[in-house]
Amino acid sequence: MDERAAAGPVVVAANWYRFRPGEQIHHLWVHSVCCLWVLSGSGVVESTGQRFHLTAGDVLRLPWSHDVAYRADDRSPFRLGTVHVVPRHAHGRPVVPEVAHAPGDQVLDDSARFDDPDGVDLPILWPGRSSVARRLGSLGRYVVERFADGPFDESVFRALGAVVLAETRAARDDEHETVPVALDRMTDFVLRNLQRPMTVAEIATAGDCSESTAGRLFAAHLGSSVSSWVRETRMREAAELLLTSGLRVGEVAAAVGFADPLYFSRAFRDAFGVPPSRYGTDRIRP
Repeated sequence: MDERAAAGPVVVAANWYRFRPGEQIHHLWVHSVCCLWVLSGSGVVESTGQRFHLTAGDVLRLPWSHDVAYRADDRSPFRLGTVHVVPRHAHGRPVVPEVAHAPGDQVLDDSARFDDPDGVDLPILWPGRSSVARRLGSLGRYVVERFADGPFDESVFRALGAVVLAETRAARDDEHETVPVALDRMTDFVLRNLQRPMTVAEIATAGDCSESTAGRLFAAHLGSSVSSWVRETRMREAAELLLTSGLRVGEVAAAVGFADPLYFSRAFRDAFGVPPSRYGTDRIRP
């Protein structure tokens, strides 16, 4: 049987990476379809002759056999999650959980790996405030955490590879979602001010609208009240900091706007079922 006919997608790498201020990384050739999303901070990604300025929540899909250059912001460097998928890997051939970045890499000339003939050959960007980006980011976080748990389970990561590609294809084919400018301004204000208390009135002012309009926009586009969305965002950011930053619990609490670490710990346990001191233990750090 033709190996290309008897082949399917598989996740071969997934990780978090925290860039240093101004850090630059360049790969001339990456043997994967890469989905990356910004956990926090900002920076620039260049690939296939295109330049993308990314901020928190943005999701970028890079095509098979892409080049890529990362440049982190000097003041607020981005933290990224990445998932690398081989679109078609021959069944019956062992999957090595690695992605080729440079000459000499073990899997560079692996004949079991090849692109999907129906694949996309250009990058695709989904803005961070879109429902597509939130959905892909949530999926990516699960894949990274599952990959870090080890050992590598081929059947699991073949299934996850199929889901990742299916989701990005579905998102690509959807009509572009329009986020109201007022909502975009309000969510951006929240993300930039997580370290301090915020009132609904302040958030509405950031969007140049009334509190009632702010409530309607959050409910219609984010499925939540303003205050609930702020609280959920604080908790998500806290979870990501615990997984990827190496900060202590008290430092994480302060970073997401909690002056009292004990109150933060209770709120975190209510949200995730475990105390923050136990969340993220035995995970791979950047």
